[in-house]
Amino acid sequence: AMDRDTMIALAREAGFADGVVEIVGLEGFFRFAALVAAHEREECAKVCDKQSDEDKWEGYYANQCAAAIRSRT
Repeated sequence: AMDRDTMIALAREAGFADGVVEIVGLEGFFRFAALVAAHEREECAKVCDKQSDEDKWEGYYANQCAAAIRSRT
């Protein structure tokens, strides 16, 4: 699960002001949603990377999964 600090950092990156939830418009919410989704995809891909590093034979499939996750937008 994403921690509070990460969510705050992503909200700031999307254009939300520090400590205040200001109206950033629909585009601001879309930016925030895209940043959250990208963060979660990368976290999922890292799980695949870790599995790939641990498995010799099955690692190939874990690498494919990580690449597929990272290619989603």
